[in-house]
Amino acid sequence: MKRLSMLLVSGALAVSAHAVDWSKVSESQTGSIFSLDLESIEGSDINIIDEKDVENITVSIRRTYPTQTNEPKEDNAKKDNVKKDKAKKDNIHHSDQQLLISCKDASYYRRAYVNYGAKDKVLASWQSEKPILTTKDFKTTTPNTVGRTLVEQACENYEQTKETA
Repeated sequence: MKRLSMLLVSGALAVSAHAVDWSKVSESQTGSIFSLDLESIEGSDINIIDEKDVENITVSIRRTYPTQTNEPKEDNAKKDNVKKDKAKKDNIHHSDQQLLISCKDASYYRRAYVNYGAKDKVLASWQSEKPILTTKDFKTTTPNTVGRTLVEQACENYEQTKETA
């Protein structure tokens, strides 16, 4: 079942990855680049049971990690599971995520993600299995952070496309 879920997540994000319009939004202090797929921004029909009148949007974001200059030694990673997990994490090239965003309060719910290594090899994936969401499932972003910038840019782009449609 877990494999099927991973295939579905990978497939859903991979299909959306072919018709993308990545727009760089921000760069973190650690050198990660955060981008929005402008083509993926759309209204969502997912209802939040304790706040039915709020319009939510979905968006795909990408975090591209800086190139690792110190490659972990394979022998050391095999000796210790902690080191192995760190080596695996450090080898992430980019991560694609699908978010459900509430523009009303600049909050988001992560619906799925896929972490990629070199040559777009899937390293890990996850998809939410929650059939019902509440406002407690959403994380409110903090002002003047990368997260808030991503949410605000997605909401702004959504409003612009709604006005021109």
